[in-house]
Amino acid sequence: MTVLELEKTLLSYGAENPREEAYLLLNHLFGISRADTILKRDKDFSSKALDMALEKRRAHVPVQYIIGKWEFMGKEFFVSPECLIPRPDTEILVEKAIEITKNGEDVADFCTGSGCIGISLALFCRSINLTLVDISEGALNIAKKNARSHGVNAEFVLGDIRHYLPSKKFDVITSNPPYIPSSDVLKLSEEVKNEPNIALDGGDDGLDIIRFLLSDGLDYLKDGGRMLIEFGYDQYEKMCALLEKNEKIARYEILFDYGKNPRCAVIYK
Repeated sequence: MTVLELEKTLLSYGAENPREEAYLLLNHLFGISRADTILKRDKDFSSKALDMALEKRRAHVPVQYIIGKWEFMGKEFFVSPECLIPRPDTEILVEKAIEITKNGEDVADFCTGSGCIGISLALFCRSINLTLVDISEGALNIAKKNARSHGVNAEFVLGDIRHYLPSKKFDVITSNPPYIPSSDVLKLSEEVKNEPNIALDGGDDGLDIIRFLLSDGLDYLKDGGRMLIEFGYDQYEKMCALLEKNEKIARYEILFDYGKNPRCAVIYK
C-alpha cells in the first residue's frame, strides 16, 4: 500500500485529515518522517501491522489510541481508550494555572484522565506538590505512566471526587470534568464515542460534576485558593448563573479558547 493509497483508504473511513493520519501511522509503525511521506509516496508499506491499524481505524478507533500517544502543551503524553484524548482547547486552562500557581503550593487535578493537565503544570512549576485524582483505575494507570515518563512526582488517588477525596486541602484545583449532556453523547462522532463514556457524560445538562465542584468541591480549597474548571462552550450562561450566586466565591473570570469560545472558569475563593 502506497502513501496515496493509504490516504484514500483513511478518507473512505471518514478521516478528516487523511494526509496527517497517514503520516502518524507510518511514523508510528515504520519511523517514517513527514518528508518521507512526500519523497516515498510510491513505496509499498503493506504489512500486517498496517492492516491491523487500518482495521481499528475502520472501526472509528481514534488514531491517537492506535499510536498510543498525543501532544499536549508541546509535550508527548501516552493515551489509551481508558482516558480522554488531550485537546488544544484545554491548554488555555493550563496556561492560566501556570500563571497563578506559586512555588511550593499544593495542587490537585480532579478527573485527571491521562494526567496531562497536572503533569504539564508540574513541568512548568517544578516545586508544586501534585495530587492526581480519577475514578478510573485504567486512566490513573496512564497518568502514572505519563508522570514517570516526564519525571514528575505526584500522589495518585483512585476514587469518585463526589464521595472520596484526599484529606488535605489545596491551593489550586484544576479539572476537566465530564460535561456533555447525556442526550448529546449519542450525537457525538463515532471517533469520540470510542473515548470513555465516563469522561464525557456529565448528566442531564452536563453539569453534574461541575455543580459538585462549585459546592462541596470548593471546601477542598484553602482560603485564597483557586479552582480552574473546563466547561462546554454552550454552557456559558449556566456557568455564570452558578458562579454569580455562589457565596463561597470571592470572584471569578471566564477564559476563552483559541476558537474564541468560553471554555474555562477561574474561581478565587
